Amino acid sequence: MRKTRAVASGAALIAGLAAASCSTWSLKPPIHGAPSFARMHLAAAQAAVARRPNGFVQHLASEYARFAAHLLKRGDLVDTDYFARKSLTASAGKAVPPEENTNWAIPLQTPDGFRTTLSNARTQLITVLDAGARDRAPAVAARAQARYDCWTERMEDDWRRAQNGPCRREFRAAMAQLKAKPATPPARPAAPRRAPTKPMPVTVVNVYFDFNKSKLTPEGLQIVRQLAGELKVHGEATVDIVGKTDLTGPDRYNMMLSKRRAEAVESELAADGVAKRRMSVRWTGKRNPPIPTADGVREPRNRVVEVTLH
Repeated sequence: MRKTRAVASGAALIAGLAAASCSTWSLKPPIHGAPSFARMHLAAAQAAVARRPNGFVQHLASEYARFAAHLLKRGDLVDTDYFARKSLTASAGKAVPPEENTNWAIPLQTPDGFRTTLSNARTQLITVLDAGARDRAPAVAARAQARYDCWTERMEDDWRRAQNGPCRREFRAAMAQLKAKPATPPARPAAPRRAPTKPMPVTVVNVYFDFNKSKLTPEGLQIVRQLAGELKVHGEATVDIVGKTDLTGPDRYNMMLSKRRAEAVESELAADGVAKRRMSVRWTGKRNPPIPTADGVREPRNRVVEVTLH
C-alpha cells in the first residue's frame, strides 16, 4: 500500500510488526511494515525459499515471497516488508495464519459488508486447512492462504478493483480445488527447511532529532527499537553510531550536542538488549554534515544520528 502514514527515517522507516521471529500476526499496528528494511527482508526471504518446496509451510513461504516481490514492483515498500517477513517466518518453520481483516483499513462495512465478506472467507479457509488440506494439497492450500491475504491487502488499497479482482478470483479457484479433493490419509509432513544463516547486508538508517534536542522523538524511538530487533535476528552484526548537528551555534556546543544524541541511540539499543561491545559510538558536531550548508543554517536533515548495521 502506498501509504502516507509512514514516518521518515532515512527512507521513511516505521516500526511495524516484530521481526521474522514474531509468532502472532493479530496485532493492530499503525502501519504494517518498515520501508527502510523492505528490500533487505525481501532479499532474505527470496534466499530462504526452498528451490523445490515440499509441504505447506515451504509453499507458503514461496507464495509470500512472490507476493512481496510484486508489491515492490508497485512501489509499496510498507507491505513489501510486511509480507517478506511473513515469508521468512514460514521459511523458519513457524505458523503463519491468514490475515485478520481488523488489522487493515477495509472500507464500506456499511452498507456493503466488506469486512463480513472477508471474515466469512477466512473462516471457510481455516476450516478447509484444518480439515487436512495442508497435508493433502500443500501447494494449493498455500496459494489459497496467500491469495486471501492478497485480497485483504488489495481491499485496503483499491477496494473498487479488489472486491472482484484477481486475488479474490484466485482465492476462490484454490478453495474450489481444495473442496473438490477426495479425502485421503494425510501424508507425513516434511520437516520444514530452515533458512541458512546469512550475514547481514550493510544498512544505513538515520535517526533524526528536534532542533537543539538530544532526546529521541517518538518516531526516533520506534526506529531504534526496530534496529534492535534486526540486531537480535543477526547476532553477529555490529553497529556504527555517529552523532551530528546542523551548522547553527558554536562548534564546541554542537560537538557536545552530537555526543548526547549518539549516546541516546546507544543507550536505547542497550536497553533493548544489544550488547555495548557490538556498538561503536562517535560524534562530529558541525563537521561533515550530510547536507552541506552555510554556517548558521538550520537544516533538519543534519540533526541526525547515522546508524550503520553491518
